[in-house]
Amino acid sequence: RGAKPVKLFMAAFQDYWDNDAVAGFGKGNSAKWNDLGIKGIDAQIGFSPRAKKNAALKAIAEDVATTKSSLFFSLAFLYQTPGAIRNVIIKLKEDDKIFCYGMSDHQVDGLEGETAGIDLQKPDGTVTVLHPQALVKNVPQPFKSEPTGGGGTRMHHKFIVIDFDKPTARVYMGSYNFSVAADSSNGENLLLIKDQRVATSYMVEAIRLFDHYHFRIAQMEAKEKREKLQLKKPPRNPGEEPWWMKDYTDPRRIRDRQLFA
Repeated sequence: RGAKPVKLFMAAFQDYWDNDAVAGFGKGNSAKWNDLGIKGIDAQIGFSPRAKKNAALKAIAEDVATTKSSLFFSLAFLYQTPGAIRNVIIKLKEDDKIFCYGMSDHQVDGLEGETAGIDLQKPDGTVTVLHPQALVKNVPQPFKSEPTGGGGTRMHHKFIVIDFDKPTARVYMGSYNFSVAADSSNGENLLLIKDQRVATSYMVEAIRLFDHYHFRIAQMEAKEKREKLQLKKPPRNPGEEPWWMKDYTDPRRIRDRQLFA
């Protein structure tokens, strides 16, 4: 809210009207990073399409690559848009020192539609493709009536949260799909907010989204193993290994425990 953000959006709107080609808009001020002028918060916005000199995709990927502690993401079309962002996320997933947690829509075999499933990156480093039909029985509203079709009806978010637990915390968000097309062809908005409070808020929202689907995966895995999904009891016999032991021995689980302790 405020006069400065409104002025920037109105200027971008006018620039779209004045330029009917990518080249014209991409060279203008709206296609550059502009300070939103919000008191007490370092917040910037830029609009696409961007010219080559204003392109943001490579710089974002380079910034993501500098992640020190944690990366949270929810990115529609990540697996339909190969390139710098997907490459750096795949690399960070393999780093045991980084807590990487995220999801994207993903094609599921046997289902129609280009966004027929959810690809969930779990804290243990594994990736599970989840069918939208999972968890449709014996559940309350609003989960019972969730759409099961494709087309981005279930997940259309685009945000990346970097190092929420550090003073350098930052968030990228907007209609921008973190793809070459979003950078240089489409009309999009992209915000960069460098503020730990805002980053933490987005981290909490990320956890809410991911837990919603992670629970479905837990149900699926329990069903496949023919096990009950229930709370585990503490060890009762001498020498019995407690269920939480892996939280102190597995590198990824250690990172998880320390990050949210």
